Amino acid sequence: MRKSYLFVVIMLSSFVMYGQSVLHYEFNNSLTDVNGNGPELTVLGTDGVFVQDTLLEIGSAEKRVYRFEANSGFQFDNTAAGNFLGEQYTIELYFVFDYLDSWKRVVDWKTRTSDNGAYVYYGELNFYPYQYSADAPVLENEYTYYVITRNADSQELIIYADAINQISFIDTGGDGLLSTDNMLNFFHDDLVVPNEASSGAVAMLKLYNYALDSATIVQKYEDLAGNVFAVNENRKETVSMNAFPNPVSDNFTLDLSGFSENEKINISVVNVIGIKVLQFEHFAGANDRISVSVSNLQSGIYFIQAESQGQLATRRIMIQ
Repeated sequence: MRKSYLFVVIMLSSFVMYGQSVLHYEFNNSLTDVNGNGPELTVLGTDGVFVQDTLLEIGSAEKRVYRFEANSGFQFDNTAAGNFLGEQYTIELYFVFDYLDSWKRVVDWKTRTSDNGAYVYYGELNFYPYQYSADAPVLENEYTYYVITRNADSQELIIYADAINQISFIDTGGDGLLSTDNMLNFFHDDLVVPNEASSGAVAMLKLYNYALDSATIVQKYEDLAGNVFAVNENRKETVSMNAFPNPVSDNFTLDLSGFSENEKINISVVNVIGIKVLQFEHFAGANDRISVSVSNLQSGIYFIQAESQGQLATRRIMIQ
């Protein structure tokens, strides 16, 4: 009897292990799943770029992210994934939008054929046309921990921001289910009322073939660093770097004294849609400061990225 019980336990454990699965896209210079179990994401619209960004909510940790233009993003092919997503699932994102005026598309289940779906509306969460959040938890230029769950039995669809339940409704119409195309789109708006989209960046996407409960989502948010960074992700030492004056109009001073001496540093200035508008090399010295001219650049938000063989730093500047 004891052996039979043990066999049942092993069988149940195996079912849980293989029945409940997760695909993890870390955007560390790639659109592939970390473990190679899911299909590569397909670019929608204009190709984005992989850049180093500062995740302020995670102790200003530096991480590779995928930066996309407005009305561009990527697509998950559920057919190629063996119908990984069904009527019950979780979509877990850590992303940032540069602009929050009006509607900004987050997730599209209907391959651009319907205006219905998940948006951010002036910082509020919205599943159009059914429900808006009472609060506006999403801020421009600030990463948001964003989770969508759907339960197959109850058909309840819930959207969380920073682990707080902001939207909940019964999805009897199946708006949170994939269409016959079997594609899941991110950040790329539909063709019914087009161009409701923002440029931005994404640091993490996880897809589960089951619905996470609220307690688990809170735990994941409380351990955001462990959740966002993949176990095998190669992390360089993050060092301090300052740029002043900020805002700047013509020239700014870049303080590179945090880098080790005699190291070659690759320095880039990147605009909000991920295009490198300025790039050069510099060999670090003691108490190193250099002058950088940006007089030919248009006004707006830019990111300074400095990276040596073992160290990196990022700083955001405003050009007036």
